[in-house]
Amino acid sequence: MPSERRRILELALESLENKKRKLDEEIAEITRELRGGARTAQLAPAGGGAGRKRKRSRFSQEERLRRSQRMKAYWDNWRKKKAR
Repeated sequence: MPSERRRILELALESLENKKRKLDEEIAEITRELRGGARTAQLAPAGGGAGRKRKRSRFSQEERLRRSQRMKAYWDNWRKKKAR
């Protein structure tokens, strides 16, 4: 019985912490809107994330092709060694 009660209390605590987190997020969002005005809320991303952009590849097309060929050769060699 004590372990069942402990599990129930853990689940209740987890639920309350989730509700608190959601409330804190809503409070932060409202605070941002009040400080930044209505314009800030319109420009904010729908997902609520930071709106990060995807980084460009550091390698040229030729470099990627060379790497691809090199790795194909590596794995072919690995498979041959494994088959022995």
